[in-house]
Amino acid sequence: MQSSLDYQRLTEACTREGCILCRLAWEDARRYLEAWKYEMFTDITVREELRHSQGFCSEHTWQLVQMGASIQLAQAYRDILSDAKEQLEKEKSTRRQRWFEPKRSNTLCPACRQKTDAQARLISVLREALLDPPFYIQFSASPGLCLNHFRLACEQKPSDSQEAWLPLLRKAQIACLQRLDEQLGELIRKHDYRFKNEARGDEMVSWKKAAGLVAGEDERVY
Repeated sequence: MQSSLDYQRLTEACTREGCILCRLAWEDARRYLEAWKYEMFTDITVREELRHSQGFCSEHTWQLVQMGASIQLAQAYRDILSDAKEQLEKEKSTRRQRWFEPKRSNTLCPACRQKTDAQARLISVLREALLDPPFYIQFSASPGLCLNHFRLACEQKPSDSQEAWLPLLRKAQIACLQRLDEQLGELIRKHDYRFKNEARGDEMVSWKKAAGLVAGEDERVY
């Protein structure tokens, strides 16, 4: 277990800011986007997959823009726009008023699917890792999980041996939230003009940590 790559990644993520599952899922999605930019964008199967999903989601499309994937997006999105134009022309000739087919709500963009698959895999590894005392100590001292990933970690199927890892996950998450609650209390207290001259510490960024745990982390922040 300790030699697995995901175990090592989870352990290392415990020493960094933010929800460890948010961070590692971003990394997996970004690696997919980099592979798409440099190799996969010409693959016929991948291009068909993108046509079916009607491209990447807004988040990952603009991430590719920032990565400089201009020609890659030009080729891929030309396919999608050509499909839309062809569909519009057919509907015009048949006098249908639906215009083109909307994107199905349950169709994930390829990068989102990569991120979702990574989350499921990492949650399984996390559950097992919690039974390892050294990892449990590190996780308890980490920022913990955002509320969404905590819920997913508790509910994801299968949940074998739930009685073993679930109490540990809850106990560690409570410790993380208690630590953050104390920092938020200090931040709010020091916002009072009467205490403005007191030394500032980690509590000054606790608002950002709280935002990440409640709303989910934003990789642009860290």
